[in-house]
Amino acid sequence: MSIQLDSNEKRFYSSLAILFLFFYFFRVLSKNYFLVDSYEYIEIAKIISNQTFFDSSINPSLLTKRPFFYPLFLSFLLKFKIEIIVLIQTFFAFLNSFILVQILKKFNIQIKPYHVLFFLLTPSIFIYSQLIMSEWLLMLLINLKFWFFTQKWSSRNFFFIQILTILLAFTKPVFYPFIYLNLVYFFIFFFKKKVFSFSIFLPILLLQLYLHHNETRTGYKHFSSIENKSLINYNLFYFKSFTNSPKEAQIWLDSIYDVEYEKMNFQKQNEYLKQIGISTIKDDFFRYTFYHVVNAFRGVLDPGRFDLMTFFKKEDGSEGFLEILNGKKPFSSLFENSFFVIYLLLIPVFLFAMLKVFWVSYALIFNKYSFYLNYIIILFFYCVLITGPINCSRFMMPLQGIIFVFCVIGINSYYKNKDINASQN
Repeated sequence: MSIQLDSNEKRFYSSLAILFLFFYFFRVLSKNYFLVDSYEYIEIAKIISNQTFFDSSINPSLLTKRPFFYPLFLSFLLKFKIEIIVLIQTFFAFLNSFILVQILKKFNIQIKPYHVLFFLLTPSIFIYSQLIMSEWLLMLLINLKFWFFTQKWSSRNFFFIQILTILLAFTKPVFYPFIYLNLVYFFIFFFKKKVFSFSIFLPILLLQLYLHHNETRTGYKHFSSIENKSLINYNLFYFKSFTNSPKEAQIWLDSIYDVEYEKMNFQKQNEYLKQIGISTIKDDFFRYTFYHVVNAFRGVLDPGRFDLMTFFKKEDGSEGFLEILNGKKPFSSLFENSFFVIYLLLIPVFLFAMLKVFWVSYALIFNKYSFYLNYIIILFFYCVLITGPINCSRFMMPLQGIIFVFCVIGINSYYKNKDINASQN
């Protein structure tokens, strides 16, 4: 990567650095560094730091719930104050901008100072970079992967792509099924380009070893202990709340986690939840699929009410908009607290989210990309669809680098086509 900066780049980086420091300043004032999930990351980091990660006495449900890569990062920083840890995360999050600028250069697009508005109107980038959460790390890994796909194919670059594929899975469980798509995609690529690299087998090999390790430890073959519970507690619970009623959904959920469930061991519990999840989807497959897909794409437009609420106060479970959408709370509950100003801030963020959808769509429709680069587009839509009805700005945050690049490509293509049409008339 080039390290020479022109005046536009300097102004862009300077403006972005000021924004990161601005959010960091108010984060330090609020002292809200944790969400509910954060404490589990810290707990696993302490286990890694104490070198007891492979101790059979450690709760296997906790160890596999949150993959180890982000806790491993935290384990090296546990002796520092939380403000220092968050500042280090902020630095790494800021590095994304350098990667994205280099990606744009591969499309013959130069960064402009006004491009910083994308980040300003996507506050989730700053918010999750300064929480004890793994989203900032996912964004960094995805952007690095994107950068490698803008380079010429080589065995060395391909090896790093496979390493990043592994690290994504061991940062967030939703990425582990993508390892199978990664394998299929590159077999097709190898066939088309008449090339090959044995590193294609590295992600699938490590995945199978990890699945086997978890099965040996718990008796149940799984990647993350959160898989089945997330399907039941969120996807299907919200689906039943939407299609039936919140009361019926709660009765259904309570009937699953009964006394008999509590008596089961880890293996039996997960087999039981998996069976219920599969049978429930089969019973209403088409309606659930429609609900899943529609709400997955609805999440693309989520402006991040939860993000801004928890930026100003500690998470207490009352901030989420999904409960309103699924009928658990009335719409009027939006205005029952003193954070009305947040809703005003969300208006430009929401409008810009719609604008991002337009420019990304324009970039995808009116531009042709190589089969190699289509991988990134597939990765983007995979991430959107895999989250389903719980998709929101938090889960979209790691994808904002991809969105930024295709937004800029879309804008650039629009004005280029406009100039061409004007010259022909």
